[in-house]
Amino acid sequence: MSPLQTRGVGETILTELPDVVVFLFGIVTQLGDQWFFFVAFTSLYWLCWPHISERPRRTAASFVGLALGSLALVTALKVGFGLPRPPTAAIAAAPAWPDPLADLFVSFTTDDGFGFPSGHAFGTTVVYGAAAVVLDVWDRRRRMLAAAVIVATVSLSRVVIGVHYGVDVVVGVLLGLVFLKVVFEVAASDDAPGHLDPTRLFGVAAIVAALALVVVFVTGAPHHAENAAAALGGSLGGYLGWARITDHESLPTLNPPVALVSFLGAGGLWVGVDALGVPVPVTVVATGAVVAFILVAPRVQLRLSGDAPAQSAD
Repeated sequence: MSPLQTRGVGETILTELPDVVVFLFGIVTQLGDQWFFFVAFTSLYWLCWPHISERPRRTAASFVGLALGSLALVTALKVGFGLPRPPTAAIAAAPAWPDPLADLFVSFTTDDGFGFPSGHAFGTTVVYGAAAVVLDVWDRRRRMLAAAVIVATVSLSRVVIGVHYGVDVVVGVLLGLVFLKVVFEVAASDDAPGHLDPTRLFGVAAIVAALALVVVFVTGAPHHAENAAAALGGSLGGYLGWARITDHESLPTLNPPVALVSFLGAGGLWVGVDALGVPVPVTVVATGAVVAFILVAPRVQLRLSGDAPAQSAD
């Protein structure tokens, strides 16, 4: 057996920590999960808190593009390497806790699919690393420190809950840094120094996602096709949706009731596609529609209300 197949270096001792500690790390690991990115970036885009960035809507759209690009690239890498997770990843003994805590424990501490590199380590490095650069809260040094702490903690959590080897998360972080560097080279905004151009980001993410789909089908790993298809659909939807809005920064924030209903609808469609295991073309279309709707929702609200913007996002 190849050394990469069993690439652990003694870190299994971390998985023998008390159940409550493992559960807490299982909660922490959600900070790098796709569902968390979906909720956080959708909320940020719709509510547009002006104190976090000089151009909050552009920043939020950039985070969406980064998350999709990260999902696409890490899917291609996982399938390309085809290396398994630790044996502990598929099985977790539920502690004698009341429901739903016991079920959550199992859900948080198990995972499937290929394991190298870690998608959570990669994604958190890209997203929180970018946040340290483009956000305006605190000073740059404190943002960098906060990003480093989050990335390190999420990466460690993947080992503690037993779904990754240590080398998986280390390589995930290193590749995330490389990807982030490339992104800031090819997708830098021309009219907003220090920011990213969402159009370019979505374009890059779409290209990477298309390549990921090719890798999935060539290697015969259909269980990873859903992630690649979702990344492709979301990227195309983001590209088209952002291109339809010429006054991104001046659009109003969504009213909370409208935002809640919109979120339930968009999130429900995304979750439904994931749960039903629909064909790849349907996944591409559905996720594309979700992301496009998220981006154009402020314009839709403005047109339906017929009012002038009550609050500028820029």
